[in-house]
Amino acid sequence: MNSKEIPILIFGIILSAVIVILGLINTKVLFLQGPRDMTIVLGIMGMLLCTFSIGKFISAAPAHPLTILGYILGIVALLALITQIFKLAIPVLEDPKNALIILAVALVLKGLIGRFQPLLTAGANS
Repeated sequence: MNSKEIPILIFGIILSAVIVILGLINTKVLFLQGPRDMTIVLGIMGMLLCTFSIGKFISAAPAHPLTILGYILGIVALLALITQIFKLAIPVLEDPKNALIILAVALVLKGLIGRFQPLLTAGANS
């Protein structure tokens, strides 16, 4: 793991934890209050953080199992976000608290997977 990537991972984990806690205890921050709003905020921030994690994998090894796992986690995160934005009736994800927790877990896991990029570049060169 590159020493430059550790702060990004820690930032992602702390950001996810703070947003989840604020959403679950229904604390108002600026104009945001409740798990639905926090899910939307976390989803948008997660898309931005994705460029520093799984985004690297796509160019290094698009068909590697870790990349595919990242795709799946990204789909779950995006589905949680879209479900809350459009208030879709998708089981488990239609509850804002569940969607918030699932989204946070998916983002943290994607961040962890993103730190394994050196393994992909080493595997792609062999």
